[in-house]
Amino acid sequence: MMVGMAIASGGLGPVPVLGRFEGWGLQASASDSSLFNPPLAIEEVTAIAKDMTVFIAGPTSGSGAIVHRQGNVYTVLTTKTVVSGSGPYQVVTSNGRRYSVSPSGVIMLPLVDLAVLQFTSSETYPVAQLAEPSDSQIYLTVATQPQTTLFAAGNLVSTAGMNLSDGYDLLYNSALQSAGSGGPVVDRWGRLIGIQGRFNPESVTASSAIAVSNFLRLAPTVGLNLGWRGSLLSNMIQPATQPRAIALSPDGSLLATDGGYNQIQLWDWQSSQLIYTLSGHNSEVNSLAISPNKQILVSGDQQGQAIIWNLRTGQIANTITRSPSNPITSVAITGNGQTLITGSNQGIELWDINTGRLVLTLPESGEANAIAISPDSRTLVSGHLDNTVKVWNLLNGNLVHTLEAGEPGFIVESVAISPDGQTIAGGTYREIRLWNRERGIRQRTIVAHCDLCYVYDLAFTPEGEAIVSTSEDGTKIWNIAEGTLLRTIDGSAKTLALSGDRTLILGGDTLRIWQFP
Repeated sequence: MMVGMAIASGGLGPVPVLGRFEGWGLQASASDSSLFNPPLAIEEVTAIAKDMTVFIAGPTSGSGAIVHRQGNVYTVLTTKTVVSGSGPYQVVTSNGRRYSVSPSGVIMLPLVDLAVLQFTSSETYPVAQLAEPSDSQIYLTVATQPQTTLFAAGNLVSTAGMNLSDGYDLLYNSALQSAGSGGPVVDRWGRLIGIQGRFNPESVTASSAIAVSNFLRLAPTVGLNLGWRGSLLSNMIQPATQPRAIALSPDGSLLATDGGYNQIQLWDWQSSQLIYTLSGHNSEVNSLAISPNKQILVSGDQQGQAIIWNLRTGQIANTITRSPSNPITSVAITGNGQTLITGSNQGIELWDINTGRLVLTLPESGEANAIAISPDSRTLVSGHLDNTVKVWNLLNGNLVHTLEAGEPGFIVESVAISPDGQTIAGGTYREIRLWNRERGIRQRTIVAHCDLCYVYDLAFTPEGEAIVSTSEDGTKIWNIAEGTLLRTIDGSAKTLALSGDRTLILGGDTLRIWQFP
């Protein structure tokens, strides 16, 4: 018999009854604006929360949340209190399956009241999306026994709670009190933001939880590699204006941003030190590129001018001027540092970077909106205003493929090519499309962003297994083979840069620097 579930609205209503519920909702992400990503319906949040919640049975018991999967090994996040006993433990998933946990599968995290358990299963279970708190409305679930789950609404009072010992930094109120430790705290988008642990039955405003950021920070110290799900914000830089363009040197040490109107700023992002402010443009800078040896910076602007900068001196080495009505939308530098490639409405042009001389104009390359070069500099990919992606052989300048990126009337905003040069990506309205470079056959379409969103920028991860996309509804990291969402980073971002050392820089109102294990 199925028992109903009550929801305590606002966190102060009646204690919810025991409930069992079926199915799970599509994982979603929040953004700074509900226009681009409205909160999920309460039914979707409850379904998502239910399927991430497990019951942990043993000499002590409680709840936990599935937070990671590597092959057939699942990781559950809970509190140390739940696994404080000496006997064996079992994880009971939402479908009632029981999985034994070996003694080595229980790991205590240092400094905070968190622990993880690992179990092995060939079944597919949803993994929680992890997030920082971004809204006061929260929801809580607790598995009080196998396949019996309590659910309640609540309100986040503080993200730096009064009870900071053992990492309890989230203070909230809720009707769900003293129902057991280890239960997930989720936001209105169904994302895990914390783990419950401390309750005061005499006050509905005295409950506290541990933010998942503590787990992300400490997981590497106990040998847990969360990959692209385990990002940590390492620094923030406030540029002169919201950047339209950013570029990162291949080794991740040097960052270039447009500094507003006619300026470019060069940063040592690790120390937040401004190295240079370069002036020379007469209009907004649209695009930037740094040469592999970090000796050259190229910038393209809204009035058709590209400037080649000597980074050793901070001086202009060459200037390329096209029509003022022909903005340079994108620039790139070949791996040997000898050739500059520019994209504009006029087409794609190749230049000698030392002399500024035009070497080649690619045929049928007009209305180029974005370009990317393969690591071996043999292939160029371009995105166009007619919603096509074109693939070029840079050795002879020939057009290899013209790929349809979607319906006419939209445009290709971004392109990327995988580290092995075998996969092409194009970002258009909502979608990322992936093709095999050699055959021009579409391999996958990922509906990556909201109905009002274009995919502004794209980059493959260094190992080529995931792709990062930016839009108004946040930055998302996708598993390419499965087309599944690995991580969402909140906040609108127009541009991104990703280096080989797994440093991700996002350009929005601020420059946010993320590092991945």
